[in-house]
Amino acid sequence: MFSTYILFLFYFISSGSYIDAFIPYPVVADGAQTADSITHTEITQAGFIRCLARFFYDTRIKPNNNNGNTVNEQTYFTEQHTVDDLYKLAYPQYNEVQLELHSLPLKFVLDFVMTENALVDFDLRTKKLSAAHFDSEAFINGSRRILQLRQIVVNDTRTSGKDLTNARQSLGRLLHTLQDFYSHSNWIEMGQTNINDLIGINEIIGSVAGRNQPTCTNNGCTRIEKKCVSSINMKE
Repeated sequence: MFSTYILFLFYFISSGSYIDAFIPYPVVADGAQTADSITHTEITQAGFIRCLARFFYDTRIKPNNNNGNTVNEQTYFTEQHTVDDLYKLAYPQYNEVQLELHSLPLKFVLDFVMTENALVDFDLRTKKLSAAHFDSEAFINGSRRILQLRQIVVNDTRTSGKDLTNARQSLGRLLHTLQDFYSHSNWIEMGQTNINDLIGINEIIGSVAGRNQPTCTNNGCTRIEKKCVSSINMKE
């Protein structure tokens, strides 16, 4: 069941509140990060914690509430949590040593996934690969990359006893490319507030503007009430 909830992470990281602007990795951001910027690793961590919060609520906290514990659902899902916070709520019987013992492996997994995500911008095989970043109008190739990486994650997590190192590596790389779709295209500028639910499902992810079809001005991208509004294009 846990691996199923991890797959929901693909969708949690697409929240519009995390897509204003972001930079690849905290080290690269030294002296350059602004209040409106967010890194790939921060987006991934936020999505992971949201996913874990839902998993623990459905499997631990809600059943515990039925047994006398009281965790307010609305407050729980609107407050900011750390991994430790969630473990304390899910396992109130644990002492500090037990909490550390049980949460540490998951923290290592999260660190590994975030690192693999960030390395897409530094690995010689991917840092200039258009499909890895949805650059140069590579919408089909970018979507195909996500499909391939997603299949690795799904297959490995469904195989009993499988070493999940490759799945975690693929998940980190997948999330980087998915995050770049929302940052490098004009999806948000088109007024979209929902995720593109074709990504990870089909190679064709919607109507795409032609290479010479104008969608932005020199003053920045704006929503234009014309036929091209429904066409995805890369930011200039």
